[in-house]
Amino acid sequence: MSNKNSSSPEQEKNTMKRTLSNTHIQLIALGGTIGTGLFLGVGNSINLAGPSVILIYGLVGMFLFLLMRALGELILSDLHKNTYIDFITEYLGKNVGTVAGYLYWFSWLTLAMAEVTALGIYFQFWWPDLPSWIPGTITLVVLLIINLISAKVFGNLEFAFAIIKIVTILAFIILIGYLMITGGKGNFGPISFTNLISDGGFFARGPKGFLRGFQMVIFSFIGVELIGLTASETKNPKKIIPKAINQLPVRIILFYVFAIVAILMAIPWDKVSTTSSPFVQALEGTGIKDASAIINFVVISAAVSATNSFIYSAGRLLFSINYDGKGKVSKFLGHLNHRQLPANGLIISTIIIGIAPLLNLFLGDNAFEFISSIATSMFLIIWSLMILTHIKYRRVTPFDKLPTYRMPLFPYLDILVLLFFVAIIILLLWLPSYRIAMISAIIIFIILCIFSTLVREEKEKYR
Repeated sequence: MSNKNSSSPEQEKNTMKRTLSNTHIQLIALGGTIGTGLFLGVGNSINLAGPSVILIYGLVGMFLFLLMRALGELILSDLHKNTYIDFITEYLGKNVGTVAGYLYWFSWLTLAMAEVTALGIYFQFWWPDLPSWIPGTITLVVLLIINLISAKVFGNLEFAFAIIKIVTILAFIILIGYLMITGGKGNFGPISFTNLISDGGFFARGPKGFLRGFQMVIFSFIGVELIGLTASETKNPKKIIPKAINQLPVRIILFYVFAIVAILMAIPWDKVSTTSSPFVQALEGTGIKDASAIINFVVISAAVSATNSFIYSAGRLLFSINYDGKGKVSKFLGHLNHRQLPANGLIISTIIIGIAPLLNLFLGDNAFEFISSIATSMFLIIWSLMILTHIKYRRVTPFDKLPTYRMPLFPYLDILVLLFFVAIIILLLWLPSYRIAMISAIIIFIILCIFSTLVREEKEKYR
C-alpha cells in the first residue's frame, strides 16, 4: 500500500509550496480568532442576549474546538489534500464535494464582504462623510497584490496583524482589570463585576434573548478552521497543526470570554451600541485620552487581516474545487502559476468580493448584519458536512492507519457536534430575524445539488 504522505516530483509541481513556518501558523491561529465578529459583532450579541453572551461564547467555542479536533485528524491523515473539500469529495462523493466546495467558497466570499462592509463603518469614526465603499475597495486591491506575491508574504502580514490584535486585547483586559482593582470610574459609574448582573441580571434578555445571541457569536468564530487551510503550505504540519488546534480553548477564554467580561465591567450591557465597536465605546467611557482612536486603528487592522485571510482561503478553495478538471474553466481556475500560487482563483474571488459596496447602497446600515447572517447559515451547513466526512472517514479507515492526533470519544463527540449544528440551524429557521438568511443558504445548497447532479448525468450520457 502506498503512503499517502509520500510525494512524487509530479505531485510537488501541482501542490502549493510549503513556506509557512511554525511562527506563521501559531500567529495566524491566534489572530484568526480575533476579527470583526469580535470587534464589531459582539455589540450586536450583547444587545440581544445581555451578559449571558459570555456563556454563549464559551459554549460555541467548546463545540468548535471539537470540530477542529475532528478536522485536525482529517488533515493529518493525508497531507497532499489542499483543503477540507478534498476530504468531503473522497468520503462523501464527488457530487457532494463539488457542491460543498462552491458553497464553502461562496461562504468565504460572503465573509470577506462583511469585513469590507465593516471597514466603511470603522473609517467613518474619523471621517463621517467618507463614502463607505472607498476603504474596502483600496484594501481589496492592496491585499490581492500581496496574496499574488507568495504565501510567505501573506504569512508575514498576518503575523504583524496578529501581534497588533493580541497585544491590544491583552492591554485592554489588563487596563480594565487595573481600573477595577484601583476603584476606577468611567462615564457609566464604577468599573466592576456588578455590571454583569445589574439591570436585569445575567440573563437580562430572558431565554429568547439568550437564543438570539447565538447567530453573531457563531459568526465571530468563523475562520477558526483557517489553521487547516494552511496545512498544504506549512513546513512541518504534523507537529504544528495539532499544537495550534490544542491551544484553541486558551485563545477562546483569553480573547473572547475575558475581553467581553472586561467590556461589560466598563460599560453596562444596555448602553452598548451596535453601530460602533464596543471596545472603542468601553475605552471612551474610561475617559482615557485618544484611547478610542487607538482601538479604532486596531479594529481596522483586524478587518484588513480578516479580509486578507478570506481572500487567501477563497482563492485556494476555488483552485481545489477545479483541480484536475478537464473543462476550460476548470483548467483556468485549477491552475498554479510559476510561484505555485492559485493566482486565477485569487483574482476571481477578489473581484466578486468587490461587489460588497453595492450591497451597502441597497441595504444601508443593515448590510453587515444581513451578510453576517448569510455567512453563518452557510458555514453551519459546511461544518455539518465536515463532521459527516470525519464520521465516514473513521468508519472506513482501519485503526492502525489513523494518525496519532485523533478526535477523542469517537463517534459520540462527532454526533454531539453534529446535533449542535443541526439545533442551531433549526433555531435560525425559528427566529424571524434570521429565517430569510437561513432559508436562502438552504436554497442555495439545494440548487447547487440539483445543478451538480444534472451536469454529472449529462456528462455520463455522452461517455
